[in-house]
Amino acid sequence: MRKYVVGLLVFACILAGGLYYWMGLQEDTDAPVISFPEGSVLYEENEDTSVLLEGVTAIDEVDGDVSDTLVVESIIPSSDETSATVIYYARDTKNNVGRASREVEYRPEEGILWILETEEETEPETKKIEETEEEYSGLSTVYPRITLTTHTVTIQNGESYNLLSYVASVSDDVDEESYLYTQIHIEGMYEISGPGVYELYYTVADREGNFSDPAKLTLTIE
Repeated sequence: MRKYVVGLLVFACILAGGLYYWMGLQEDTDAPVISFPEGSVLYEENEDTSVLLEGVTAIDEVDGDVSDTLVVESIIPSSDETSATVIYYARDTKNNVGRASREVEYRPEEGILWILETEEETEPETKKIEETEEEYSGLSTVYPRITLTTHTVTIQNGESYNLLSYVASVSDDVDEESYLYTQIHIEGMYEISGPGVYELYYTVADREGNFSDPAKLTLTIE
């Protein structure tokens, strides 16, 4: 009888261990892998970021192709504004997040360069500045819309952070939220590692190409 009980206990332990191991295998903790096509890409400031997503894929070991979740998280121009680092974001159904970056050719908006190079021509310069202020005025009431959880963030130099985590909501009168989250754009110059105070502008686009009013986030890296 004692041997029988001991045998049952041993069998139960083996069964429990096997079940635990099987459950561990089923847990999906791997993030999607983002891959880029060969060849150079030119991005012009304020251009639709769809050009940066052409040919880019995100593959997950469990979910397969999750390229529809790809988002351009941020675009960081170099100091001479001839190139930019583009950071991409993708997620699977378990919310495992994969990120990757690549360098692209970058061309600043002509109007901005023109302002800097023609300081003596005050009248045209004033016109360009007014256009910029109008762009970020936030007075429009048309869809789509984007709101942030906060408008000021302070982090330590080298600390990891996710710019998309500051998005509170996106909405549109036609498009669904899941689609809008793939169309979030973040514009602004900042250093990935380096102290400073940076202004970032979040926008979201609907399927018809309409952009929301920008939501401003002041990022302080200490």
